[in-house]
Amino acid sequence: MRYRALLVTVVACGVLFTMGPVHAQKKKAAPTTEDPVTLAAREAFIAGTSAVKAGQWSEALVHFEKADQLKPAPVVTFNIGYCQRALGRYILARSSFRKVLSDPSGLPEAQLEEARALLESIETQVLARVTITLLPSSARIAIDGRPLLPYEGGEPGVLVAGVPPSATFEVVIDPGVHLIQASRPGHEDVLVNKTFAPNARERLKLELDELPATIHVESDQPRAVVMVDGHDVGLAPVDLTRPAGTYRVQVVKKGFMTYESALEVAPGQKANLRAKLVVETEPMTKKWWFWGGAAAIIAGGVTATYFLTRPEVQPPAYQGGTLDWVALPR
Repeated sequence: MRYRALLVTVVACGVLFTMGPVHAQKKKAAPTTEDPVTLAAREAFIAGTSAVKAGQWSEALVHFEKADQLKPAPVVTFNIGYCQRALGRYILARSSFRKVLSDPSGLPEAQLEEARALLESIETQVLARVTITLLPSSARIAIDGRPLLPYEGGEPGVLVAGVPPSATFEVVIDPGVHLIQASRPGHEDVLVNKTFAPNARERLKLELDELPATIHVESDQPRAVVMVDGHDVGLAPVDLTRPAGTYRVQVVKKGFMTYESALEVAPGQKANLRAKLVVETEPMTKKWWFWGGAAAIIAGGVTATYFLTRPEVQPPAYQGGTLDWVALPR
C-alpha cells in the first residue's frame, strides 16, 4: 500500500512524542503533563498522516516539516522523505533517507529496510545525470533559477542543480523538465529548456558569446570627424559597436588640434568619450614676416662677420725714386 509505512509510523511517533520520566507506580498512575512543544509536534505529525490518507502530499509535507522543526526525530524525517518522493522531489528525498540511515535511533527495522530500498531506487533508477561543458568556465550556472550545490555524499565534482568547479562537470537532477541558464557579465546568456528522462545520462555544451562594446564619441565642436584606428567613422556625436579590445580614437576638425585617445573596452561595456578641441595657433615659422626678418638677420650676421674678420688693407710701399728719398706725410 502506498502509504503503509506512513501509517505504521504513527505508532512509533506516538511513543516518541509521549515519552517522559518513568516513575514507580503501586496502585495508581501518577498524572503526567505533556510539554507544549511535544504536544504540538504530535498534532502536526498526526495531521500529516491524515493528509497522506487523503492523497494530499504537499499538505502532508508541510505538517511533517512543522513536526520536524518542533521535535526532530528519524521517524519524522522518514515521512518527510516519503512525501518528497511522492511529489517527485527525488534529490530532497534522497537527502532525507540518507539522514534517516545515518541516525536511525527509534526507527523499526522494517522502515530502515524500506529507507535503504527507496534510497537505492532513487540513486540507480530515477536521478538523471548531465555532463555539462561550460565556456568560459568562469560563467555561472543555475538550474530552474537555483545555483549549483555540492552533491552530498557524491563523487568529487558532481553538483546538484555558484560557479562550477571546472569547464566540464556533472550535475545530478530530478527527471522532468528543467531550465538551465548560464551567464557571465559581458556575455549573452545561454538558456536550455530540456526534458530529462529517469536515469538519463546526457551531455550539454553551453558556450557563451561575448557581447560587443558600445562606444559613444562626442565633441564640444560641431561637425568634428571621428576616426577609429585611422578609419573615418562619421561626424560626432557617433555611436560605435565594437568587439572588446583597445582602439585609437581621434577627433579631427580644421583649425583645431587633433584630439587622440587610446580607449580599452571590455565585453558588453558602454564607454563615453567627449573630446574637447583646442584652437590651433599658427606657428611663427609659417608667418611671412618671420622669414623676411630672418633673412635680414642672417644677412646682417654675414656682414658683421665679414667686417669683424676682414683683414685690414695695407697701403702699397712707398717708392723712393732714383734719389732714394721718401716724402713722409705730415
